[in-house]
Amino acid sequence: MSGTLYLVATPIGNLNDLSPRAAETLETVDFIAAEDTRVSMKLTNHLGLKKNFVSYHQHNRAAAGPPVLKRLLAGESCALVTDAGTPAISDPGEDLVRLCA
Repeated sequence: MSGTLYLVATPIGNLNDLSPRAAETLETVDFIAAEDTRVSMKLTNHLGLKKNFVSYHQHNRAAAGPPVLKRLLAGESCALVTDAGTPAISDPGEDLVRLCA
């Protein structure tokens, strides 16, 4: 069975603004596709989570998208996050969503 790609909105500013549902999703996924892993790691550290990250951003989206899709098709779940805000609105996340669809 295929896994799930979750689009997880992250706080703009205060890390405590992360919704409980977003925190739960980050906790339960197998890996996180992040615009900047260093920024996203601050969020997971704040939550006390140790997660496997893959870098997915404007400059590597063509190369990074297919491996993410392959992992999803293998049954893993992934949270797509940006540095702040909702992914896939005006960033390369849109390409990953299109590829997975």
